[in-house]
Amino acid sequence: MTNISGTPSVAKLQKTLGLWHIIIIGLAYIQPMTLFDTFGLVSKESNHHVPTSYIVALIAILFTSISYGHMIRRYPSSGSAYTYAQKSIHPNVGFMVGWSSWLDYLLSPMVNIILAVIYLEALFPEVNHWVWVIALTAIMTAVNLRGARFVANFNSLIVFVQLAVIAYFVWMVYQLLSSGVNADGSLVEAKYQLWSLEPFWNEMTSVGALITGATLLCFSFTGFDSLSSLAEETKDTEKTLPKAMFLTALIAGVIFIVSTYFMQIFFPNEPGSYFKNIAETQPEILLLVGGSLFQSYVLAFAIVTVMASGISAHAGVSRLMYVMGRD
Repeated sequence: MTNISGTPSVAKLQKTLGLWHIIIIGLAYIQPMTLFDTFGLVSKESNHHVPTSYIVALIAILFTSISYGHMIRRYPSSGSAYTYAQKSIHPNVGFMVGWSSWLDYLLSPMVNIILAVIYLEALFPEVNHWVWVIALTAIMTAVNLRGARFVANFNSLIVFVQLAVIAYFVWMVYQLLSSGVNADGSLVEAKYQLWSLEPFWNEMTSVGALITGATLLCFSFTGFDSLSSLAEETKDTEKTLPKAMFLTALIAGVIFIVSTYFMQIFFPNEPGSYFKNIAETQPEILLLVGGSLFQSYVLAFAIVTVMASGISAHAGVSRLMYVMGRD
């Protein structure tokens, strides 16, 4: 590319994103409501200590975000790990990391489209699934073509509704626990009592089980690292982006820990005694706590949250492709 004087010019992205724009995009990618999906499986693997497993996972993620922050200050490029490996190790290593990351980021919006299609097929079984695939892909692309700031504004309402749903759910669980009720019936002789620290640590706690649970829960934070691909669109990149990545992980972690603390007290024993499928507990948790109407509304909204996550993932892969192509 050349400018009017005939000298080479470098393609650049517009710096339009502030701190909260980045955090919103990150939370949309993470999807805070995933805590309902992972609860059953992690409760089993962690020996009924889901909130503690989230703490272990959060500590690891926060250290990762700090590491990303140092790399962003050194190499403020939208290439993320691709640029870091290329500049600090070797161009060939950067090439391999770039294409590996590209495949990862590319699969994320594809998975989100698949999930949304599954939900939509359940609601509209007569519609061919390819109609949804093409329509959802077109929507994701159209939103991203408007720019990163538009993506943040588009996702902001979806993120706030997710947080409102989680807050209302936690309030309902708290009301049940306050009245002396849990999923087994009475809270009087239950293993966990309201406001006790036993859901975090007791005589049954196993460090190995907590690490196993934390390993599974790292999936819940998937996507926060892709925020580094917005480096060239962030105002005051070296200060804003590292802080935004750290706060995104911290906010999500606090939401996960507080929510699952009350959920663990409400579902204190083997998840198999409450859920038919412990790997997909969201529908049953919503039904047991909020009833069928609450369940149907939240599951319908899940289609929108999946779309928001897919749009954020789409933004990440497009920036990575841009930087690799520019190089």
